[in-house]
Amino acid sequence: MSGESRFVSLGPIHLHRVMEIERGSFANPWSEADFYYLLADRDALCLGLLHYGELIGYAMGYFADRDFHLANLAVDSAYRNRGWGGQLLGQMLRVAAEQGASCCALEVRSANRAARALYRKAGFRVVGRRAAYYSDPPDDAVLMECNIEIL
Repeated sequence: MSGESRFVSLGPIHLHRVMEIERGSFANPWSEADFYYLLADRDALCLGLLHYGELIGYAMGYFADRDFHLANLAVDSAYRNRGWGGQLLGQMLRVAAEQGASCCALEVRSANRAARALYRKAGFRVVGRRAAYYSDPPDDAVLMECNIEIL
């Protein structure tokens, strides 16, 4: 990553920009209350990616014993398909592993081919499916996991 880019711990100061990216990324975006909940959770990991001082992506998840659950990851549409999502995901997995997690799990819309490809490239494998997990629009969730102990 270049000197113009860096990872930061997210806080309430970032919420306005996080919400802009969230609304531009998902048909059924999280609410501000959802983000506040994770930002206040001591078992959560909330990272942002700054590029020339602008927040261009974020990732959030939480720990449950030695497992880490990636709950949300998004990159501003103007910065997609440039490797930023992979860098953000890689940093999340590294930090989660450093904090003692051995496995990362997530759910992703079955229709979200780009996200599924990103996760496969990072070493995730499909471990299940939840029918009709998402609404607006309706879709199944693909359950994926990755061993992160060795990162």
